[in-house]
Amino acid sequence: MISADMGPEALAEQGEAHRLEGRYVEAIEHFTRAIELVPGYAYALGSRGQAYRALGRVEEALADLDRAIELNPELGWAGIERALIASEAGRFEEALEILGRAREFDPDNAYVSWHRGCIYETLNRYGEALNDLDRFVASCPDDVDGYWKRGQIHRHLKNYPEAHSDFDRAAELDPGFWQAYAERGAVRYWTDDYADALADLDKALELGGESTFTLRYRGLTHSMLDREEEALQDLTRAIELDDEDEVLYCDRGRLHVSADRYEPALSDFDRALELDPEYVSALAERGRVNRYLGRMEEALGDLTRAIRLDPEFCWALVERSRAFGGIGRFTETIADLTRVIELDPEHAMAHVERSLAFRAIERHEEALAALTLAIEVRPDFEESYRYRGEVYGDLGRHDEAMADFDHYIALAPYDGDGYRGRGNLYDELGRTEEALADLTRAVELDPESADAYEDRASVSWETRDEEAVADYTRAIELEPDRYWSYIGRGVLLDVMGRCEEALADLTMAIGLDPSIAYAFTVRGEVHLTLGRYEEALADLNRSIELDPEPGKARSLRGKALYYLDRNEEALSELDKAIARERDDVDLILLRGDVLKAMGRHAEALTDCERAIELDPTSSRAYAERGDVHFCLDRYENALADLDLAIGLDPDNAFALKCRGFTYSMLDRDEEACADLTRAIELGYDTAGVFWARGQSYLSMELHDRALADFDRVLGSDPDDVGALVSRGLAYSDLHRYEEALADFDRAVELDPDRAEVAELRDQLGLLLLSPAEMFSLFAHYLVMGTWSLAAEDPEEFVEALDGWANLWKIAGDEELRAKELEALDQQISENADDVVALASRALLHRAAGRYQAVLTDLDQVLRIEPESTWALGLRRAAQFDGGRPDEEDSEFDWAYRLYHLGLPSSLEVMCAIALSEGPEYLTDVMRADLLRRERRIVSGSEAAAAELLDLAGEYALVGPDEEMERVHERARREPGYDSAKPACIAAARDVLEKAEAGGEEFPQFRRMKHLLALLME
Repeated sequence: MISADMGPEALAEQGEAHRLEGRYVEAIEHFTRAIELVPGYAYALGSRGQAYRALGRVEEALADLDRAIELNPELGWAGIERALIASEAGRFEEALEILGRAREFDPDNAYVSWHRGCIYETLNRYGEALNDLDRFVASCPDDVDGYWKRGQIHRHLKNYPEAHSDFDRAAELDPGFWQAYAERGAVRYWTDDYADALADLDKALELGGESTFTLRYRGLTHSMLDREEEALQDLTRAIELDDEDEVLYCDRGRLHVSADRYEPALSDFDRALELDPEYVSALAERGRVNRYLGRMEEALGDLTRAIRLDPEFCWALVERSRAFGGIGRFTETIADLTRVIELDPEHAMAHVERSLAFRAIERHEEALAALTLAIEVRPDFEESYRYRGEVYGDLGRHDEAMADFDHYIALAPYDGDGYRGRGNLYDELGRTEEALADLTRAVELDPESADAYEDRASVSWETRDEEAVADYTRAIELEPDRYWSYIGRGVLLDVMGRCEEALADLTMAIGLDPSIAYAFTVRGEVHLTLGRYEEALADLNRSIELDPEPGKARSLRGKALYYLDRNEEALSELDKAIARERDDVDLILLRGDVLKAMGRHAEALTDCERAIELDPTSSRAYAERGDVHFCLDRYENALADLDLAIGLDPDNAFALKCRGFTYSMLDRDEEACADLTRAIELGYDTAGVFWARGQSYLSMELHDRALADFDRVLGSDPDDVGALVSRGLAYSDLHRYEEALADFDRAVELDPDRAEVAELRDQLGLLLLSPAEMFSLFAHYLVMGTWSLAAEDPEEFVEALDGWANLWKIAGDEELRAKELEALDQQISENADDVVALASRALLHRAAGRYQAVLTDLDQVLRIEPESTWALGLRRAAQFDGGRPDEEDSEFDWAYRLYHLGLPSSLEVMCAIALSEGPEYLTDVMRADLLRRERRIVSGSEAAAAELLDLAGEYALVGPDEEMERVHERARREPGYDSAKPACIAAARDVLEKAEAGGEEFPQFRRMKHLLALLME
């Protein structure tokens, strides 16, 4: 409450007391009452203005302060207060003008200098700020804030010793002033005194100075000490304290970049630019990260904007030059680096990088000049010597290159890149061991350098291929996206014959960078090696799309088309390639191959002769010409050329193959085999070579070797008709008829037009028939063949019937028929279910005209075997006396025809079985007959052994082996075995001698050999 008797001065004094206590409303009341009493009271107006400012009532504060200054310009503190309001509103020039006037009226007011110095600092006018703060410190030598603020200005001006001194003094005056330790820590950070910097920053935090400034600089210091986790923690904590500070985000983004965490880095730079869209450093840093990520357009966008905002920002210009280089825009790269050099002529890295750009566009002399200038500007910048050594190497100035590499290694013996460069130079000079020594040293110095492993692999692969593969593999382990290492390893694996692995590597390289024509070319070549011609063609087409110039892709494309039998296209492609490279011997010879395949032998011969003219020492050219002569059946000419080819290159596998073929055509089989064997040893192991050698072995009767070669061919292509036929012939020569027949069958199945093979198969098939199959064939021929004459020549048919009747005159012999009937009756009495005996007796009854007896016996057969087609057919024919009752009985035509042949009864029954049931049933019948005959043999009788051995011989013809062995064993136990044995041995030998004379060895004869062996035991 205001006392009514207080005067203006007392009121003002009480108001000031309230203001200093922060009781601004009460202060304003007292100042207002004083002004009411004295309207021109300048002090009260100024003080009330201070109270209004403290409450944020800026307009009222300005009104009071302006009026106070107007009434008394010498009130310096009022001018300061007025200036602070302008400064807080961002009106810095106005604030400076007010403070300038205050100094004029109050030159000894130190705080005018203090506040003006602070405003100058805000405006980055550090020189003027320093002048004012020097004045303040001189006026207030024990004021901690003065030393602290002046130290900050010195830090901004990079006057680090002076800054250090001011912060020392501030800490001395107030050991608990954490800001002094924080600032001194920052100075020590900028002077690379990281350990002491960390100590100061830790002290500041210990004293309670957890500010963004302290945490930022401690984070940066941790980063320089490779303490990444601590650095990240400090910067993240600083951002938590002030998430509107773009500098903190930019610093943390840089920390992420140093750890290759590009996506988090981008997030931080994005946030920094949200806070300040014109933050140049954040734009440049984001551009750099986008460049690292291969996002060149985004990188260029950011860097270009940074440069527009700060045209003299050298770091951004250098980064943009690198982005331009990343997309091959080297002219722009050079322009940016030239601008950097204009701004900073001693920027050694700009000189070096400009030289690299010149080198990339093969402006080697300018590259050399740029590097020489870099060395003049900064002789201790070692990299300049290494890069200049590489440029000298490009120019073929090897001595100067070697001198620069030597100098670089002397300056930086710890750097593997110097040894790499010199090692590659040694390699170029053919000094392989020195090259390998240097590259090995590079690997030792930097075991994580993929470049060093890749370079060593490229040097060692011709002589140490496994080591080269290991080096490429290590390079890929270190950098999984290293496509040139995949390409190098792929090419090497192809040379080593590991084609599938090579293919995998080249496919990986193409996946990593689909723009490399060379990768498609070499993958196409591997596909060619593997016989994958469509895949090869696709790769070679893509290679030519990417780079139409190189001839290798076109020549390989021509080869792929040739292998695909697209000879016209192949010829067109090779004509184009030869038009560009008229004297390329390989292209000319390849075109000769295509012409040869097209049957244009005269033109092929012309190409071969042109190749020989261009290179008279070309073994391949003579071999190709020899092959053309071979195609023209000029075997002697072919032989002459092939002799020349092999004389020039004894390991020319193609020439050896061709000469082997030629020898074969000249019936010089031993020489053919020798040449073809050598061709195979050298890797020319195609199916055609094995087949040709097999043919020569076959001609030389070396059947096992021939079979091995034919097996090899069929192992890779089971449907090779030529190899099947040849192997079948070899099997036939070796009496392995079943295997021969299988090969001939398959050959005819694959190529039905091979009539000669079908004939071989049929002949062999007949010979391999079992007795039952042979009898079945005989029965079909007997019945069907005879009756086919009825339609063709009726007279001949009648003669044939008469002929059969005469042949089988036994059928009309009553005496013999009676004996046979007696034997059949006996047989049936012993086994009433003997269907063959019943049917045979029925037919004897038929011959005697006893038709009811015929039907009785055949009905009995059908009761025993209701499904017996043969018996039903015989009954039908007997029932209708050989006539056809209706068309439905066409399935029994064979029975009616058989009826009229007048065969002996048992033979007619066997024919009926063969015609209607087939060989397997007939075999069972034959074996049943043998068993029946065996049962009639009385053991212990005088004739038992001989009869059993006869049966064993018949089993040898019919089979199976087990029954033959069983019957022989039974004969062995008979008392007359030894006396019966010689006759059986003689009979077996007679059969086998006849078989061997005909070159035959069939299953029945093998069984006969087995029986003879049993007899000889």
